[in-house]
Amino acid sequence: MMPRAGLLGVWLALALWPLLKAAAVRLPTLPSITNKKFINSCVHVHNDLRSNVQPTASNMRYMTWDAALARMASARANKCILEHNVSLSKDDQHHPNFTSVGENIWFGSHETFVVADAIKSWYNEVEFYNFTAEECTKVCSHYIQVVWDESYKIGCAVTSCKEFARIRNAAVLVCCYSPCGNFSRRPYIEGTPCSNCTEGDTCEKNLCRNPVRDKAIYYSKWQHSWEFRAVCNEACITLIFLRASLLFLTFVAGCFIQKHFTDFHMTT
Repeated sequence: MMPRAGLLGVWLALALWPLLKAAAVRLPTLPSITNKKFINSCVHVHNDLRSNVQPTASNMRYMTWDAALARMASARANKCILEHNVSLSKDDQHHPNFTSVGENIWFGSHETFVVADAIKSWYNEVEFYNFTAEECTKVCSHYIQVVWDESYKIGCAVTSCKEFARIRNAAVLVCCYSPCGNFSRRPYIEGTPCSNCTEGDTCEKNLCRNPVRDKAIYYSKWQHSWEFRAVCNEACITLIFLRASLLFLTFVAGCFIQKHFTDFHMTT
């Protein structure tokens, strides 16, 4: 016959198995806003697309990562709502250093999410945009923001949503840009690459770079006013429930051992 300690172990394993299985399935595998590979991919893909626009741009700025924009994007993505952030138009809702913030949203299957493909899908709206006539025949706003010449800071975030725009287990990518594209003109000035960069800029792969603009700032004391209103998704709820269950089962196991194994002593 199996000893009581063994039976207790089997009982605990059986009790925890559904929880562990659920957690393994539902825990997010998407990168965080501090994941270096994710950050580098977001920056690289944007700059690669911006450096290869047609017709060529004479004043296209190089983009670098911004931690505050990434946190704004994360707070928005976690809401799992298919609409742009209207609070970006309010003076008291802006970035600590910028007075305008642009926003692009992509959503699709969690399993097939690739950050480069998502960003390129925004750029692909170029097929609907006539640069010479400055006309759009369908949706072009995402493309225009990706190649907006004055934008030089970006922050992105991706999250899992139980359901988003009728897609179950969706991935939602949000990218915030500063300065924002205002769409009242062409997105950049056509011409020889870097021929219209501002004073103090250098040219790198057809893009205007500047050490002041490219400087990284971490905003350690800044919090966005709606950053903490992010919704706890299914994976979050699973973790909370799992932790509470583990604490309860640990307490029960302790009581069981104390009651039935009072003469048990550890030996070395």
